[in-house]
Amino acid sequence: MFDFIWKEYPQNGSPAGNIMEGHADSDASSSEPTNLEQLQQEDASLFSLIRILLSVSTLPHIVMILVLSSVLQIAAVNNLETTSALGFLSLSGGYFLTGLFASRATVQRWIQLPERGDEERSALSRLLGSFRICLFPLLMAVVVFACLVALVGEQGALGDLTGVLPVALSSCFVVWAIVQGRGFGRWLSSVAASKLPEPKEREPGLSSRSTGTSFVVVMLITVFLLYAFGMLADSSTTMEGFLLSNLVFLGIVSAVFMLAWRRSREVRLRASSRVDFHRFGSRWMFLSQLMITWHLLTVWRHQFITPATALLVAEEVALMAFTILMAIWGLTSRSFRSPLKLVTTKNALPMGLAFGYAYAGSVAMLTTVLQDVRNVMMAGHLVVALTFLWMQPRILDRTIGHVESAEHIKRVVEEAVSAPEPSNEAPPSSEQPSSIEELESEPTPDVQVESGDGVEDIGEEVEWKEPDVLASEVEWDDEIELLD
Repeated sequence: MFDFIWKEYPQNGSPAGNIMEGHADSDASSSEPTNLEQLQQEDASLFSLIRILLSVSTLPHIVMILVLSSVLQIAAVNNLETTSALGFLSLSGGYFLTGLFASRATVQRWIQLPERGDEERSALSRLLGSFRICLFPLLMAVVVFACLVALVGEQGALGDLTGVLPVALSSCFVVWAIVQGRGFGRWLSSVAASKLPEPKEREPGLSSRSTGTSFVVVMLITVFLLYAFGMLADSSTTMEGFLLSNLVFLGIVSAVFMLAWRRSREVRLRASSRVDFHRFGSRWMFLSQLMITWHLLTVWRHQFITPATALLVAEEVALMAFTILMAIWGLTSRSFRSPLKLVTTKNALPMGLAFGYAYAGSVAMLTTVLQDVRNVMMAGHLVVALTFLWMQPRILDRTIGHVESAEHIKRVVEEAVSAPEPSNEAPPSSEQPSSIEELESEPTPDVQVESGDGVEDIGEEVEWKEPDVLASEVEWDDEIELLD
């Protein structure tokens, strides 16, 4: 299990080095953060990423994605699906290539504005000049567009496959929805891991009181949001009539809550053995259940409450922006712990915009298939809710399981390091003293030690006897006769 390097002292050839290597392994295992510690450290990385993405020096890229996505969306709904798909894929690929080259200082100067602009120019001139940082990503997009046309265009090397692009891009919507759910889940788990109590043992067990409190709070928030959205859609609705008309949805929320708590019962019982695990599990289950309820509520609203179009567009744009943020954050938090480092703080913005163009393209292509963007959003919210329901027990199990494994490995390493090294010398006899102190403390009755000239030799009074020799008393003849 542990690979110790076996070395020898030059003096006596005794094994050495295993203690030192064992200490090194122990320090390495103790210094490596666990999943719970990583979640506790990720709040700061999220806020620093937000500052990077919303920096004034890169703001033209944000404006560009809003403008170009809207133009390509309009093209998709006007029977130009192939052109729109090529545009979204080219822009996504162009920003992806920009992200790969963003670590170079020259490319950084091309895609970011300087800290201090030319104050002598007018505001309009500075505004238009700031969009020069979009030229390099657009040039990369043209390169990707040329490659796509050369491969799948009408005269492409692979044949005319342009009709497949809208279908392929729309099918990626499920992937983006799962990425959205996992990104939200990682953010909520980091929130649940903040400011946990000390890791102390507690009596294992699940409290029905805690479960009941969580259920009541979730239902109260659901009723409040339902009533608020209902009033925005129709202010003449009474509270009693509104609750009766949405009684089915309240039943769905209750059933999903019981299903989630039932699926996670075993891992929650394991987490109840420690105070910090129990607190993290309670927070994670509550926050994730609120997120599931929100997405189910959005599906219900789109189907039965019919929100205003402006509110729907604003909500979905905010959701898409938050999805992109969560996707980038999930990639950066993983890449910092990986030697690959695909996404870093230097290329977080172009990589995020590449994901944003792909996400917007999937929504645009799926809108032409489902005939209404409302149906697309309902499908996306439903996929996210199912993703959360699937993640609930797994994130909790992975977090506490990784901590338990790390602590177990640490204990094994410490025991292996602190174990005494075996000696090659024979064990001392029971008749002989085992230490110098015993020799000094136990007097020998047959030996007397005197000072001066009267020192007696050891064994002076002992009668020594020569050892018997075999056949020593046999009389041998002097002449030996040899017979033929």
